[in-house]
Amino acid sequence: MSNETTSSAFVGQPPNTEDDYYVVRGLLRLAGLVDADPSLGYIHAARPPPANYTYTSRQPRIVAGLIIVMVAIVSATSARLFLRASMSQMRFGADDWATIAAAGFGVTYTVLQLIMAFHGGGHHIWDVTYEQYAVFYYYGIIDKVIFYVCIGFNKISLALFIRRLAQNSSRGWRYFCDFYLTTLVPYILLAVFWIVFSCNPPRAQWDQAYSGKLATPARCVDMSLAGRVLNITHVVQGVILLLSPMVILWTVQIDRARKIRLFVIWGVGAITVLCGLMRQIRADFTADLMWSYTELLIWTSLDVCIGIITISLPVMDAWLAGAWNGAILKLGYRRSSNGSRSRGVQAKTYAHGTTVHSTVGAKTPKISSDSGRGIIQKDRSHEMNILRTDEVDIRYTPAGSTWESEGMPKVFNKHRVDGLN
Repeated sequence: MSNETTSSAFVGQPPNTEDDYYVVRGLLRLAGLVDADPSLGYIHAARPPPANYTYTSRQPRIVAGLIIVMVAIVSATSARLFLRASMSQMRFGADDWATIAAAGFGVTYTVLQLIMAFHGGGHHIWDVTYEQYAVFYYYGIIDKVIFYVCIGFNKISLALFIRRLAQNSSRGWRYFCDFYLTTLVPYILLAVFWIVFSCNPPRAQWDQAYSGKLATPARCVDMSLAGRVLNITHVVQGVILLLSPMVILWTVQIDRARKIRLFVIWGVGAITVLCGLMRQIRADFTADLMWSYTELLIWTSLDVCIGIITISLPVMDAWLAGAWNGAILKLGYRRSSNGSRSRGVQAKTYAHGTTVHSTVGAKTPKISSDSGRGIIQKDRSHEMNILRTDEVDIRYTPAGSTWESEGMPKVFNKHRVDGLN
C-alpha cells in the first residue's frame, strides 16, 4: 500500500494506504478488538447507506454556529476589558485575568471545533475517509481538555467576583468563597491529567495512527468514567456557584434595581447549568459518530459561550443600565419635543402692536445614580446637575416711531437660568 499513488479509503471500507491500515488498527485496539484484522476495515463504523441514499451534511450549520459563538465570546470579553480600561471607578483585578484566560481557551475550543468540522464533522461516517477521521479524533481529544480548562477559569472568574461581593457580607461567606476557589484548581488539574494520561503511552489516546504502529497495544483506562465524573462535578459546581450569590445578595447593601439586575445575571448563568445537564444526558454516540456528535457539540458550545458572557455581565451592569436609562431619556425628550412644537411657541399680538413670543421647554428629568459606573464602589457614584434656561423674547413697535417706517421692531430679551440639583 502506497500513500503516494492511492487516496485514503472511506471509513468502514478496507484500507487503501499504509496510514489507513494503522488508523484502523488503532481504532480497533481502542474498541478492545485487539485480534481483529485491520485489513477488513473498521467494522464498528455505521454501515454504508442504501443505493437511493441522498447526500446530506450538517457542516454548514456547524460552521455558522461556531462563528457566532466565537464572535459572542470576543465581543463580551472585549466590552468587559474596554470598560475596565476606560472607567476610572473600575479596577483591573484577578477576575479579569481569569476572564481573559477563559476567553482564550474558549476561542481555541471554537477554532479546533472548526477544524474538526472541516475534517468530516457533520457528515455521515461513510462519507469520511480514514485520514479525515484520524484528524477529527485527534483534535476531539485535545478539545476535550481545553473545554474543562475553559469552564474551570469561567468558575474562577465568577467566584472571584462573588468573593468581592462577600466583602460586605459575613465572614462565613468569605470563607466559603475561598474554599470554593480552592476546589477549582484541583478540578482543572484532574481533568487535564485524567484525559492526557489515560493511556500508556499518552500519545496513543489522541493519535490513532501512532497507536496502531505500536508493537503491543497501549494500556488505557475507561474514558467514559472520566467523562461522567468530570461532568457531574461540573454541574454540581455550577449549581453551587448559581445559588450562593443569591443568598449573599440578600445581605449585601446595594440598591434594589442593581440587585434585581444581578439576579437576572445569575438567571442567565442558570443556562450553563442546564447545558451541563444536557451534556450528561445526551452524551451518547452511535456508530455514525461524525453525525451524532453534533447534538453534544451544541450543548458544549453553549456551555462555553454563555459561561463567558455570564462572567462579563456583572462588569457591564452599570454600562447596560446607563444605556437603558439614556434610551428612555431620549424617547421622553422626543415625545416632549414633538408636543412642544405645537404648543411650545405661542405668539400674542396686543392692540397697540406688541407681540410676545414665549418658549416653554420640557424639564429634563433627573438621572438616577443607579446608572452609575461602578458595580461595587457605589458610594463614588454621583448625580448629574440639571441646568434649566428660560428665554422670553418680546418684540414691540411703539406707535408713531421712526422705527415703524424702517420695519425694525425693538427687541427685549430676558434670560433666566436656574440650576436644579
